[in-house]
Amino acid sequence: MKAVPDASAERGVWVVEKLVPGGDGLAHLADGRVAFITGAFPGDHVRPLAVEARKGHVRATRFELVEPSADRVTPPCPVAEVCGGCDFMAISNAAQLVQKEQLLRTALERTGGVSGLPARLPFTASDALLGYRSRVRFHVDGEGRLGFYARASHTVVEVPACAVCNAEINGALIRLRRVSRDALAGLSEIEVRSADAAPRISVLLVPRVPGGAGPSLKAVKAAVPAEWTVAVRGEESASDESQRFPLPAGAHVDALPGVFTQVNWGVNRALVERVLHGARERGVKRFLDAYAGAGNFSLPLLASGMVGISVEKDTRAVECARRAAQELGLPADGFVVGDAREKIAELARGRERFDLVVLDPPRSGARDVLEAVARLSAPAIALCSCDPVTLSRDVATLAKLGYRLEEVHGFDMFPATHHLEALAWTTRST
Repeated sequence: MKAVPDASAERGVWVVEKLVPGGDGLAHLADGRVAFITGAFPGDHVRPLAVEARKGHVRATRFELVEPSADRVTPPCPVAEVCGGCDFMAISNAAQLVQKEQLLRTALERTGGVSGLPARLPFTASDALLGYRSRVRFHVDGEGRLGFYARASHTVVEVPACAVCNAEINGALIRLRRVSRDALAGLSEIEVRSADAAPRISVLLVPRVPGGAGPSLKAVKAAVPAEWTVAVRGEESASDESQRFPLPAGAHVDALPGVFTQVNWGVNRALVERVLHGARERGVKRFLDAYAGAGNFSLPLLASGMVGISVEKDTRAVECARRAAQELGLPADGFVVGDAREKIAELARGRERFDLVVLDPPRSGARDVLEAVARLSAPAIALCSCDPVTLSRDVATLAKLGYRLEEVHGFDMFPATHHLEALAWTTRST
């Protein structure tokens, strides 16, 4: 019999049972309805202060903490409660890993239809729990305030420093705050990235209006050291300096301002090592790397003696990969600019064969390319994702296309947040 909503059930104390994808806490009300609470953790007892009733569930948008979970800690950031960046900062590091492993497991079982997972999924922790970020995107509002969005809004929170950013990024933030608010207001975002070698800092300015960053660029360049690389989105120059990031197998990535790199380089290296280990274990000789970026996986695979084709739609990223390959004495002609779906379909029509396909798609997943990938009949597919739900959806699709999940490994790429990176190996079974 269907439960009848009882308004009084919304006014009691809710006990958070677990977390759901996206990081919200879940509770059950006395009338059987499901309740979601942003910012609450398993074991918390909360009293809702503002409730939105929706079809089949309710959501607390504000709450009073009546009894904290045993896993709660004092956040090491003074604006953690208002900034929307680090939603797991109020629970212990050990609890964070437990919850992330559970989020990955739940997604694989419910969305991926996977059964028989091991009692504990392997998980690589981050060496640094704070100060790990080497790349960050600051938002700028129309008043020239520079910082991060508040939780569930586009209100900019001006942080004195960011606890999860490294010292170089926080030093850059101080420098950028010397720029007048009028000049900053011409921008919508500023991406800052640090590297261990010169140029130590790169800055990418994103104009609020295309072509309108001239005064902002002039003001930023006047406020920061001359050795920094400063570029404007849409106005990138061939003279922009790239930054170098070391990879396993003696390889490295060269990345121009704005070209994607992972935010936690230590964990990224562990992820790449895992892909290399899996490729060697499976005797891979030829690979296809789709969504290849600047060569994060391809360059170490090539440096390990394999050959392959790498597809990426970002022209500047492909330029970076080719340059790094040439510097390393590796073949650069396998790096091609193109849409992953179109290129994979073309390779399948040409009956190209690969021992391994590596897929590292955007957060939305690889749904659009999986049928074409399956037509390549590669013995193994390594699927990397920063979203457990889309990863699991893609694993389920691959299962229908004849690929069995062989192993999955989590990586704590983003400590203090509910986000995680995961690597799934699937093997052709038909």
